[in-house]
Amino acid sequence: MIEKKSEEDKFWAEGSFAETMSPVSEKKMRTFHMKHDEEMNFNCKKCKRKISAHNHDWHNGMCDDCFNMAYFPEEQA
Repeated sequence: MIEKKSEEDKFWAEGSFAETMSPVSEKKMRTFHMKHDEEMNFNCKKCKRKISAHNHDWHNGMCDDCFNMAYFPEEQA
């Protein structure tokens, strides 16, 4: 018999990335709608590749590849 997952289990499933939203500074909110190639003034904390202000603020300081490997590895196969 297949066990049905509870809503709580789905929320904390592997392959998820969540960050608290309050309080969010105006400086951080400024980068929310930026593209991934704007203000390339930072480096990925894992591979040191140049990253955007958006990735720095909203993707845990990682480039898209490192972020996806860290939080969505099953989708990278």
